[in-house]
Amino acid sequence: MAPAKTETPVQEGPLAPAILDKYKEAGKIVDSVLTKVKAKAVEGAKLIELCEESDKLIEEAAAAVYNKVKGVPKGIAFPTSLSLNNILQNYSPLPSDTVAAAQTLAKDDVLKIVLGAHIDGYAVVTGETIIVSPSASPVEAVRADLLAAAHHAAEAALRSVKAGARNWELTDAIKSVLKEYEASGVKGVEGILSHQLEQNSIEAKKGIIAFPSGQQRNDGDNNFTLEEGEVYGLNIIVTNGEKNFKADESRTTIFQKTTSTYSLKMKASRATFSEISKKAGAFPFTLRVLEEESKARFGVRECTQHGLLKQFDVATTDRPTDLSAQVFVTFNVTKTGAVRLSPTPTFFTAEGKVKSAVEIKDEELKALLAKPLKAKPAKKKKAANGEAEKEEEKKE
Repeated sequence: MAPAKTETPVQEGPLAPAILDKYKEAGKIVDSVLTKVKAKAVEGAKLIELCEESDKLIEEAAAAVYNKVKGVPKGIAFPTSLSLNNILQNYSPLPSDTVAAAQTLAKDDVLKIVLGAHIDGYAVVTGETIIVSPSASPVEAVRADLLAAAHHAAEAALRSVKAGARNWELTDAIKSVLKEYEASGVKGVEGILSHQLEQNSIEAKKGIIAFPSGQQRNDGDNNFTLEEGEVYGLNIIVTNGEKNFKADESRTTIFQKTTSTYSLKMKASRATFSEISKKAGAFPFTLRVLEEESKARFGVRECTQHGLLKQFDVATTDRPTDLSAQVFVTFNVTKTGAVRLSPTPTFFTAEGKVKSAVEIKDEELKALLAKPLKAKPAKKKKAANGEAEKEEEKKE
């Protein structure tokens, strides 16, 4: 269901409890759906069937909550993408693509799962990497190193979050993790943006770049302060291939409405744009949701050419033999740290499942990773009685 057009207030102070509850509910949905997708992502499973089932589960779960007030928009905030091996992100096949539609998972594939849900426009997107039906337990070598690097980079970044921190502090924490994995050949994929999330938007103005290019690092517009109550997505992708990604537009199937305006010339394009507005609203969608996908492609093309839609290109590395891992986390900024709104990854953290040969040696980084996400508020010692309390006040 498309979100209603509402004014998004500037966030000041902590999130209102009613808004936080909507984020938490969206987080529960993506947690439940991600768990089910991981369980079914086994050798021989079809990618397109997993994508379709996952999106259906999100819609069904969203439809079952927040029904006391009629008309609360809810549903998919990011369509399920299943990106294998050297495909970095945004792969979501269509039935009309006979080759992609027939693609199945193979033993030891490195599968990156990303999906998102929203309640009343408040979105949570999550992403985790798993190894499909691993032939060895624990998972070792390059696959283990990739999963470990992505996981620890995300955890280090989260532990650098607090109100008043600069976005580059998170980037520097991520950089310190990847330095530990340099000798194993693991690199961060440069140039992929992460964004602040606001109501009806998963790409607000502020952003975080896990692995910036030189140009991005020097761009003055990329300097931001994290404020209390803000919500961000953090997208971390690592590979054993080259650090620069390629966009494969021929396989693009995920799009999103922009705020641009244009008078479309073709009747088919106007019909397609109207259908998109009703079904997806401001959030990304896959062409699978359109009634006549093959015909709608023509309308989508005109909408994209004139800036009414933006595309989420499939990103890959240079070589098909490369591998990659991804973590996508949604978090809320507080005065004392981060609150994780998306689920904690379970494949990497499960005991005995993944064993990387890389040992983090930097003491400062080890201390950072050992910290809780949020610092606990200091407890005030109770005075023995009221008089003792007054005496303490006099001494001060």
